[in-house]
Formats: sequence, structure tokens, C-alpha cells
Amino acid sequence: MKRIAITGLGIVSPIGNNVSQFEASLRLGRSGVKENRWHDTEGFASKQFGKIEGFEVPAEIGNRAKRHYSSVDLYALAAAIEAVESARLPINSVVRAGTGVVLGSGGAVADTEAYVTRAVRKEPRRPSRLLTTNPDNAGNVVAAHFGFQGPRSSIMTACSSGATALGYAADFIREGYADVVLAGGVEAASYVTLSGFNALGALSPTVTRPFDLNRDGIVLGEAAAVLVLEDMDYALRRKAPILAEFVSYGLTSDANHITAPHPEGDGMARAMNMALRKGGVKPEQIRYINAHGTGTQLNDKSETAAVKRVFGEKPEGLCMSTIKPMIGHTLSAAGAIEAAATVLSLQGQFVPPTLNYQTPDPECDLDYVPNRARNHAMKYAMSNSLAFGGNNTSLIFRRYEG
Repeated sequence: MKRIAITGLGIVSPIGNNVSQFEASLRLGRSGVKENRWHDTEGFASKQFGKIEGFEVPAEIGNRAKRHYSSVDLYALAAAIEAVESARLPINSVVRAGTGVVLGSGGAVADTEAYVTRAVRKEPRRPSRLLTTNPDNAGNVVAAHFGFQGPRSSIMTACSSGATALGYAADFIREGYADVVLAGGVEAASYVTLSGFNALGALSPTVTRPFDLNRDGIVLGEAAAVLVLEDMDYALRRKAPILAEFVSYGLTSDANHITAPHPEGDGMARAMNMALRKGGVKPEQIRYINAHGTGTQLNDKSETAAVKRVFGEKPEGLCMSTIKPMIGHTLSAAGAIEAAATVLSLQGQFVPPTLNYQTPDPECDLDYVPNRARNHAMKYAMSNSLAFGGNNTSLIFRRYEG
């Protein structure tokens, strides 16, 4: 089986609009979740949001594109530009022909909102503004910017979209469809999304406190993360910087409920076991899990149960944490930005903390790295994503040691 190198990362997030800022925030346990000032919160349970601030459109993006692209497109493209630059990927005819793009995205929902609002008010509107609402548009924008002519795909599996995109990207490389694939996820703030989660009763009226006894829901956020995956031999030939290795992934469905996870974590456990089996990795070799960890009663209990089914009731040397209290739940981007955090953890041999953890829950009794980052020696790490519809994705990464 071909080895897959990760050679580049690009980040736009509430805790940093580049990788160095993002990593510093992970190490410091700095949260970008703040009072929601971008939209009226009257009648909403949550008054907080993980909003991207200080974002500057890269100079490489032309003025016409700035006017016509949605926030989703601009976030994805900015992350892709940083990822390509950090991978030192030369943009020539050979690279263009052999490079693909796979992004998890739900489309530019805010643009749909704006169009419908103008229609209801009988104000002038242009149908061309609906082009950005296509969930495939961000990937098209990235591919067009660089001229990448390899396979293009968009993933829509709700909150596991960004993670699943990485698995598909690895498959494209291993099956010979591409030498390089840009993969990740993107999400931008929208009133419809916020309203939907509020209607479900899923929003926290306080703060996100994953795995804590008093957890009471999620806080939403926005982000983009793009990783550059390459055939290892290809990366070595061009002397690319190798940040980590993508080992394997597992992909399952609960077939249980549209929003609630399987109560005993059956689907997530099967996804983790599948990733371990396909990667030839033993459970005891995994030293860190970047958890989905939304902060809802059902999700955290189910995820803990799944981890115990795979790794044992008291897995020695294994810790897990979630970065959602720092950035919010970034939906389509979540699996990708959490994968990027896992790569940085492996590279720097540290684990970001689970913020806001105060009161232990007897049913969530694993090591969640509460409130402070931790130095942690590890060769393998896992990143898990769960989603509406019972979509589960588990990714395994290995530290690159030359």
C-alpha cells in the first residue's frame, strides 16, 4: 500500500488565520469563542460564536474574485494558498495535471439567505449570485485558481465532511488517480444554520464543556482547513517538507437516527476498528485521540463508550481532547481542522487541552487533558468525527521520522 505524506497545511480559524497562529493557540489553550456580534441573538439559546476575525483576503486573489466569491470560497482559497506554499509545491504543467482537490462543504448558505431575502422583498437580484451556494463551488474555486486538473470531488456528510474528504484524497493517490491532492473542509457563518441548531435545542446557553458532567450543548463556529496529501515517493523525490503521514481511515454509518448518535457508540467503534485494521495499527499504539467532543450529553457519552469498546475501559497511556471549546463546532470544516490539529500535535509532541472542563462525569471517565496543553510522546494519533445521519469517520496519522 502506498504511503501518504502530508506536506502542507493551511488554516483560517477563530484562533488564527494561519498555521503558526493556530498552533500557538492550541498550545496556550486560547479560545476564539466570543460573544456573538455578527447576528442578533434575541430568542437564541447561545449568545456565543466562534467567528473568524481579522481575515485578510490573500493578495493572489484578484479584485473580481473578491467581489464574486462567497466567504466560504475565500476561506477555502486562503487556506489552500497557505497549504500549497507550506508544501513548497511547484505550480507547473506536470503538477497541475496530477493534482486533485477534495473538500467537505455545505455551500455558501449565507448567500442563499441573502438571495431569498432580496426576493421576498422584491428587490433586484442576480441569479449568478446563486452559483456560490453550490456545495461544490469552493473546490471549483481552489482548482481553478491553481489550474489543478486532477480529480475533483466534494463531500457532504454533515460534520464528518472534512475528515471524509481526507480519506477520499488518500484513496485517489493510492489508486493512482493523482500524485497530490488538496483536501479539507470549510464552513462560514449563516443565520439559517444557527437557527436550525437552536430549533433542535442543541445550542449551549453557557459555554461548550465537552465530557463535563454539566455539559449542555454546542457553540457553533466557522473555519477552513486544507491539507496537502502526496504519494510519499513523489514527496521524497521533490524533497518536500513532510509534516506527518496519513495512515488509514474508517468510514461507517450508524443507521440509527438523523441527529442522535448510537447510544453505545457502535458506528464510531466500527470506524475506529476499521481504521486500525486497514492501517495495520494496534490499539495500544494509538496514544492520542482528537475527539469529536461536541459538548452534548448524548454525543460525549456515546463517543466515550465507543473509545472504551475499542481501547478498553482504562486504556493506559491514551489521552483524548477536543478543540471545539476553542473554535466552536465548525460543521463541514470540523473534521479537517481537527485533523490539522492532530498533525501539529504529532509533529510537536503535544496535546491541546479540553477547555471548560470542571466536573467529572462518571460515564465519561477517560483522560480528557483538562484545561491545559500537555507534552505527550506519541508515534500514532487518531482523529474522530461524528455527524448527523450517523456518519462516522476515523483517521489515523503517524509521526514522520524520516
